[in-house]
Amino acid sequence: MRRTQIYLDDDQASRLDERASANGTTRSRVIRIAIDEYLTQDERDTAAWRTRWQEAVQKTAGAAPDLAAGAEYVESLRQSDAERLSGLEH
Repeated sequence: MRRTQIYLDDDQASRLDERASANGTTRSRVIRIAIDEYLTQDERDTAAWRTRWQEAVQKTAGAAPDLAAGAEYVESLRQSDAERLSGLEH
C-alpha cells in the first residue's frame, strides 16, 4: 500500500468518520472502498457502452449492402460541389 494525503473539508471528514464508525472501520478504509467503487463503476460503464455498441453494429450489419456504391455516389457529389464552387469563384 502507498500512503497518500488528501485534503477534505470539515463536512467530508465528519461524514467519513460517521460512516467509518457505523461500519466499525477506519476513515482510510472507507476512502479505499469509495475509490474502488468509483474505479469499478468507470470500468462497468465502459464495458456496458462497448456491449451496446457491439449490439448496434450487429443489428445493422448488412443493412447497407450498397455501401461501396454509396462511396462512389459521395465522390460524385464532392466532384459536383467542387465544380459548382469553381464556377462561383470565376
